[in-house]
Amino acid sequence: MALLITALLTTVLVMPPAAWAHSQLRATMPAASATVTAPIGEVTLTFNEPVHQRFSIVVVEGPGGLSYNDGPVRVVDTTVHQPVYPLKSGSYTVQWRVVSADSHPVEGRFGFTVALPAQLEPPAGPPSRNASHLAAGADGRSGSWWPWLLGLAVLAVGSVTAFRLVRRRR
Repeated sequence: MALLITALLTTVLVMPPAAWAHSQLRATMPAASATVTAPIGEVTLTFNEPVHQRFSIVVVEGPGGLSYNDGPVRVVDTTVHQPVYPLKSGSYTVQWRVVSADSHPVEGRFGFTVALPAQLEPPAGPPSRNASHLAAGADGRSGSWWPWLLGLAVLAVGSVTAFRLVRRRR
């Protein structure tokens, strides 16, 4: 038992602090609480470190509760790109969830306003459908299973490690 405690304490003390840190949102375009006065084709989120493409979700919800997402999210290094349909004047909310380099999910939300001159106002918005929610994947099925799978994997690795330590002690 003392060997197990020593191994755990050594692991905690030897791990560099960065290994425990999650990705942090550094900037957004449009900026949080900003007023946009020109048409934009995408919303971007920039993080302090690369994030994983898989499981990254960005939902841009606008006037009428419609999703303005126009295609899948794309991750390039530290920046997440979400293409959008032409944005009409009004208030928008961006909900996002990404997986950090350390495999932990990080999420948040911010808002911005679009105030276009009449001549730049788009004639049509997105197809009329309800905004997606972060818990649903692109196919509409619930995506809330993956944290359970990640937890199960961590539990399995921990169990195997503990078993090997106990076996080695004998």
